[in-house]
Amino acid sequence: MSWLRVVLMSSCSIAGLVYFALEQQQTARPTGHQKEVPSSVLVAPAPAWRPLPPSPVPYAIAGASGTVASEAREHANGAREDTLILGRFGDFRYAQVSLVQGTGETAGSFYIDIVRRAARSGLAVAQQGQSRMIETKFGPVEAAPLVLANKGEQACQAFRLPDGSAAFSFQGWLCGSSAPDEAQLACFIDGITLAGGTNPSLKAVFARAERSRTEACGQGARTAAAVRPPARP
Repeated sequence: MSWLRVVLMSSCSIAGLVYFALEQQQTARPTGHQKEVPSSVLVAPAPAWRPLPPSPVPYAIAGASGTVASEAREHANGAREDTLILGRFGDFRYAQVSLVQGTGETAGSFYIDIVRRAARSGLAVAQQGQSRMIETKFGPVEAAPLVLANKGEQACQAFRLPDGSAAFSFQGWLCGSSAPDEAQLACFIDGITLAGGTNPSLKAVFARAERSRTEACGQGARTAAAVRPPARP
């Protein structure tokens, strides 16, 4: 009968193990009173720039022969950027300049800054040459030959003035039927004027710039330096 005793003891052991496992499972199961852990929610950061409603533009471009479009936006830190657009891509005179009051973003490389701005305008940078400094009423401005592309290509000169000390900067491009030369670009930049801004520091920047203006970009020189239309066949 020893075999019967072994079978009974084995059965009891198995039953005990099953009961113990069921007790452990019941203990590990969460009760209805326990709070569920909320799922994490990913929130996108607010955009750094927000568009501003139409308002009087504080700048103007002297000698602009066509309509100058404008748009403005404000940075989260309070900086304001006004963009002036003369003509359209492909026109014999096409220009865009963005002027910033305050410190909007840390300036990157000249090439990267222009690529970003071109992309915002639906354009691509097909080529950018070596940069150099040119003299303007605002002081030395960085400039470089540039080819912008969309369905076609247009030769331009890119330029930028970072001026952290005055919390004022600008950058953009001037395009024509051929790439404008340094004199044409300098006179275009010298033609950027204040049209009604009330910011004292901004007024000081332009007052200082006007005192530094040379006769090289007087009225006659500015007219001669305008980007000429392509010759008729």
